[in-house]
Amino acid sequence: MKTKRLIGRKTLAGASVLALMACASPAFAMNLPAAQKFDAGPLGTLDVSGGFDGYFYALSGASRTNPLGIQKSTGAIARTLEVDITKSTGQFQFTLDVKPSSSLYFGAQPTELNAHTFSLGPIYAAYATWAPNANFNISVGQVYSTEGWESSTDWKNANLIDSPLYYVENSSSRGVQASYTYGKLSATLTFGDGFDTGVFNTFQELVTYSFDNNNALSFYGTQNVGVTGPAAHAYGTTSTAYANSYTLTGYGNYNAAYENSDMYGAYYSYTQGNLNVVPEVQYVYAKPNSRLGLNKFTSNFGAEVITNYQFGKSPWSLGSMVFYYKNIGQEGWYLNANSSGFGIGVTPSWIKGHVFVRGEVGLLHLTDLGTGSNGGFGSRGTDRNQVMSILEAGLAF
Repeated sequence: MKTKRLIGRKTLAGASVLALMACASPAFAMNLPAAQKFDAGPLGTLDVSGGFDGYFYALSGASRTNPLGIQKSTGAIARTLEVDITKSTGQFQFTLDVKPSSSLYFGAQPTELNAHTFSLGPIYAAYATWAPNANFNISVGQVYSTEGWESSTDWKNANLIDSPLYYVENSSSRGVQASYTYGKLSATLTFGDGFDTGVFNTFQELVTYSFDNNNALSFYGTQNVGVTGPAAHAYGTTSTAYANSYTLTGYGNYNAAYENSDMYGAYYSYTQGNLNVVPEVQYVYAKPNSRLGLNKFTSNFGAEVITNYQFGKSPWSLGSMVFYYKNIGQEGWYLNANSSGFGIGVTPSWIKGHVFVRGEVGLLHLTDLGTGSNGGFGSRGTDRNQVMSILEAGLAF
């Protein structure tokens, strides 16, 4: 899950929680090793997976006076440390996903992994599941989000740099989640506290139709059916989760637009041989509410195309991403209010056994710097372009 977003850097799951929804899950960027299986006695067989990684970065537009807060042009960062324990057989199942992590975006200073993002600290997901048959199950606890295509685990994505679409999506939340599969159609419905606010007033939906093994169309949505006020908590960005500092203008852990937003989006996954192509569109908005400081309608639109190509049986693959975003109104959903821009990234990846090495070179061009004081890149925030290069290494199991 975002310091700039002021409710914690998003570590969104971006995939369905259950095996029934595998068609809606991201196509892994690399041929990752299978989960390790352990006999846990009365608990049955457990699947254990995870990994850790870190990266070196170099970027343009940094300055001690940059209004976006980009002050370092080079550095080394630990990104993700994950252990996922799942029992996926029998009527009674569970998932425990411990994952301190950080996200990486154009226009934001790279930051160290955060172990205090959620109300449960480093625990990204923790839920129990009842699965009475192969077509239906229901889970209770801290469950994954169903918004968007991109995964919160970076080595499962085609690219290392996360998109503006991912930036505005929510992360895990506490609540109840039910999934049902009927032939080629699968659906997940969640009711919970949205941005981990403790205020239970948010519905999420994900519906996927799989035409065949190579073509699947998914629609997702989120509706906030109540008002989440400034006394609510949100994803933490400090050393302790749920810091109490907040303001209606967005310089604390509370952000009225995000926590009172509705979202709608869709993506299509097409696979031909070793090539996977995923176009996605997404729209999020918040209605006016003077009590919350939202005096006017504000929204964000995003569109992207993500591709991944696996070079036969070799350890190499190549990912790419092209995106566009636009903010409307007072909220800087991504970067500055009323800003817009497009970007591109290319990511070669290599994996052998459990060890992987990846790189990315990307460019963001701001077609509109927007309004307010944040501006763009450079010492005065007047530069419209940022180039970012990443070299990452890690281990997956």
